Amino acid sequence: MQDPRITHFPVGNGDCSLITLSDDTQVLIDCNVTEDSRDEDEESRYDVHAHLLKYGKKLNGKIPHIDAFILTHADQDHCRGFEATFYTGDPASYGDGHAKKGLLLIDELWFTPRIFSPHEDELCDSAQAFRKEALRRMDLHKARAAGRDNPGNRIRIIGYTDNPDRKGLDHVTTVPGTYVHVIDGKLKTDFCFFVHAPFKLETDAAWSERNDTSLVLQARFDVEGTPAAALAFFGGDAGAAIWEKILERSDDESTLQWDLFLSPHHCSWTFFSEQPYKDNKVPADASLEILAKARQGARIVASCKPIRNDDDNPPHWAAAKLYKKEVGADRFHVTAETPSEKRPLPIEFSISANGPVLEEAPAASAVASSAAVKAAVGTPQTYGRR
Repeated sequence: MQDPRITHFPVGNGDCSLITLSDDTQVLIDCNVTEDSRDEDEESRYDVHAHLLKYGKKLNGKIPHIDAFILTHADQDHCRGFEATFYTGDPASYGDGHAKKGLLLIDELWFTPRIFSPHEDELCDSAQAFRKEALRRMDLHKARAAGRDNPGNRIRIIGYTDNPDRKGLDHVTTVPGTYVHVIDGKLKTDFCFFVHAPFKLETDAAWSERNDTSLVLQARFDVEGTPAAALAFFGGDAGAAIWEKILERSDDESTLQWDLFLSPHHCSWTFFSEQPYKDNKVPADASLEILAKARQGARIVASCKPIRNDDDNPPHWAAAKLYKKEVGADRFHVTAETPSEKRPLPIEFSISANGPVLEEAPAASAVASSAAVKAAVGTPQTYGRR
């Protein structure tokens, strides 16, 4: 057993976070893997792909894999590079060519029904690749096909929907207001997710914005007999109206508390208001109340480019000021600025019985470039038929 940890990768204006549990289960939430991050001469971009290979695991000692990949929503800055980082298709067909590219097998794929809505027709290439893989796995589960629960075929659908494409998939569907203790088919006794959103109205409505169909999760860690030793929020790009709904519908105060908060939409003003900052400089009461659920010593991470006092959104200068007001400037962390803008490295927290502990020099700093990919892949192996 090891201390669990959370790693937030510097990926510019985008999200990519890795949760590693005490039993070494690895869960990646979103990805934004750019082509230039694979360039060993580009130090301002961190190579997430190389990190996953270097610090990841091998299925049956052969195939690089991750236990679960969770897509909060299908915007490009949450799934960029999916098809160049992960293997898609029948896991039995993983072969030498895939190994040479360092493609990782995803044991279990998590997603919301919105990606299959009939009005969801402007998806980027990475999102289309994700949807194609999700559909392949959905078809296996609808047909109750043999092998549907093997690594590389598992799925968990999060949310409500009337979409007919989801018919016959109730057994792999989780609705908001639910605790999830099983990841990749294995019961976790010291970890769970609480699912807050997406809500049915936003998922199925043609007028709703994709950001507001984001998966919103609270990660809950028990450590050394201490229940809820650490609580972490992941909310994709959910805006102020969604957080207001979450606040209204949450009966259990503990599901709203947090030690680590990943600022929604990359430190955007949209967490604080449905209106642009120029039209409304007053943050929503519900958003401030969510922030006030912080426990002692809480920290906020902004997964975004460096924050300037300008008109950009995201990240937004006024939003950053409000976050700093809640936790203090020294507990507000910007991925692209840590430890420096010239060479940002992952922000990593180990999870102790006393809560999250910021790692001052995470081992991840050893990954510098695409050269690590070549070193991590090593001799290609074959899984099943080629």
